[in-house]
Amino acid sequence: MALQEKKHQEKTALSYSDGQLAHTLQRRHIIMISIGGIIGAGLFVGASASIKQTGPAVLLSYVITGFLIFFVMRMLGELVIEKPEAGSFLNHIRRGLGDHVTFILGWGYWLFWISAIAAEAIAGGIILLHYMHIPEQYTFLATMVLGPLLVIIMMITNLFSVKGYGEFEFWFALLKILAITAFIILGGIAISHLGGYYTTKINNIWHFQSFFPKGILAVFTIIPTILFTVTGSEVATIAAAESDKPAENVAYASKTIIFRVITFYVISIGIIVSILPWNYVIPGISPFLMVLQKLEIPYASDIMAMTILIAILSCLNSSIYATSRTLFELAEFNDAPRWLIHTNKNGVPKRAIITASIIGIIISIFSVISPKVFFTYILSCAGSIILFVYIAIGLSEIVIRSKLERTKQKLTFKMWFFPYLSWFTIMSFAMVILAMFFNHDSRNQITLSCLTLILISICRIIMCRYNKIKSVV
Repeated sequence: MALQEKKHQEKTALSYSDGQLAHTLQRRHIIMISIGGIIGAGLFVGASASIKQTGPAVLLSYVITGFLIFFVMRMLGELVIEKPEAGSFLNHIRRGLGDHVTFILGWGYWLFWISAIAAEAIAGGIILLHYMHIPEQYTFLATMVLGPLLVIIMMITNLFSVKGYGEFEFWFALLKILAITAFIILGGIAISHLGGYYTTKINNIWHFQSFFPKGILAVFTIIPTILFTVTGSEVATIAAAESDKPAENVAYASKTIIFRVITFYVISIGIIVSILPWNYVIPGISPFLMVLQKLEIPYASDIMAMTILIAILSCLNSSIYATSRTLFELAEFNDAPRWLIHTNKNGVPKRAIITASIIGIIISIFSVISPKVFFTYILSCAGSIILFVYIAIGLSEIVIRSKLERTKQKLTFKMWFFPYLSWFTIMSFAMVILAMFFNHDSRNQITLSCLTLILISICRIIMCRYNKIKSVV
């Protein structure tokens, strides 16, 4: 009887009321979620464009970008630890800047991740074609089927429980870490001329047209591109709201994120430009693959394709999670349809997950049909919104911290050199946005992102006026 009663109590404890999220994620999940947000296809493939445009000096660009993300996470950590019950960073923006700004950036952030679902689905479908050896005439059809199939698989993992999402992300991130670690070890052996490798020279970093072949200014102009490859660490604060100890988990993730960026990005890319001269790198082709091929590693192409597929599945998993939780939090404050708040007995917002997945599938299908028009337009609209989100996080931290200091409330986790470092971080992101307006390649993207935010703002104004008229009637 005692055993049956204990089992009944455990079952009851694991059941959640409708509208209540679970709190079953652990520290290891939060850590790996933050790592998974940083290590994606942007590292394994996108780094090629950054290296080509900057040369070996791209290492400095990654260090600078890493510190900017670190400062954002530090500010977020301060906000979450001060009031962990508030939830994700969106609710902290609401605390600092109000409902209108949160509505605009909440839906903008949702658009950012919903476009990521489509992008990762298409990329995953293309990688699967590599393994399935499908004839070229069926490539178009296969991409339209395989991409949505991957979204459905990741949707199902998210529907079971939040811990299921955490476990998948834990193992995905672990595999990526192991792959990069193996690459760093192998590259270190080659650079040290151990194991019979004598063709690699560390002076490749400065030998080919110096360390700054594109000039010192290139170090800063490439930062917008790099920022988009390392975004996603803020998802850890969304996940922390569903963890057992939100404040402690966010604090730990905030403290260690800079070391991950340096380890996974700076060291691995340092090995790439040591083994492979920067002017040999081909944009769009994984520089990791090119290094493996130069070192004559067997099955290098298959190894890299599998690694990229794991990175894509990890990002797809996180994209579905981020979009669904964003919808859920917007619905809590009547900024999205209220029926999205529904959760099952495991504390999973299944309606928000299914809605996000279906929209992501629809966008991916239309993107395959019209890659040069529809897909480019969607990515341009959403691509730069994350910069405005980071600025809003900084402004919220300044507003809330100033209020707390006026009331002489003590903080256990602080942003350093307040408010100067906070303003420096905000101005750095503002300079990135300004630089994008003056750059021919990024001007269209930042312009469309700004227009998208303006359109969302207009929708908010119309919605508020409609609700006001409705309440009077």
